[in-house]
Amino acid sequence: MILVTGATGFLGRFVVDELLSNGRSVRVLVRDAANRTLPWGEGVEVIDGDILDVMALAQAMEGVEAVIHAAAMVSFQKKDRERVRQVNEEGTARVVDACLAAGVRRLVHVSSIGAVGRSPKGEAITEQTPWQPEQAQSTYAKSKRRAEMEVYRGIAEGLDAVMVNPGLILGPGDWTQGTPRIFATVAGGLRFRNHGTNGLVGAADVARACHLLLDAEVPAGERYILVAANQDYGQFLGSIAEALGKRPPRWVIPRPVAIA
Repeated sequence: MILVTGATGFLGRFVVDELLSNGRSVRVLVRDAANRTLPWGEGVEVIDGDILDVMALAQAMEGVEAVIHAAAMVSFQKKDRERVRQVNEEGTARVVDACLAAGVRRLVHVSSIGAVGRSPKGEAITEQTPWQPEQAQSTYAKSKRRAEMEVYRGIAEGLDAVMVNPGLILGPGDWTQGTPRIFATVAGGLRFRNHGTNGLVGAADVARACHLLLDAEVPAGERYILVAANQDYGQFLGSIAEALGKRPPRWVIPRPVAIA
């Protein structure tokens, strides 16, 4: 039995589909499950609760072989900062504790490329690029970095855990959640864009990587950057705008302003 957190999110749906298509038994932890229309049939066991609910987590972990922790909150708005911290940091800490208590065989933690340090200008980052806290970082990036520290803490306490650090995850789905919201934003008329380059990766590829890591013979603590291509924000957003018949964003936001 594989437990998936964040299963109703953009990436989580791909993860569940990947597991089911490969004959895995899947359990999901879903907040307010009774009042939601879920996309899976009877082949998926549903536990009502979320990652901040210790009792629900304990129930969800019963008899579980491994966990894919894909639950997270992605927001760069000031009003969401505390919630981002709570879900991403405290939520991950509770998942780690529940995994340790249940004795699960492996935890695959979905982190973010934002939790990896920045390289000198123009150079590609690697899994070994050091995190530099003195650099300007978004609340989201800091929360994902601290979530990784919780995973490392679990490893020190005996948990077998590995991590993936995907870039901007793209794929078909609901434009109101996850990274596909960028399409809705461009469709609504986007005048400003970020400076620099971002790594892009397909949601199905990230889901496949998570699945493979459930059984991969790799040491605890390994992390894997998942990026298929790097693209300048101007080129990336411009191509979306062109496909949607919209005007591309013209103005570049300076990095310190974008993070503030």
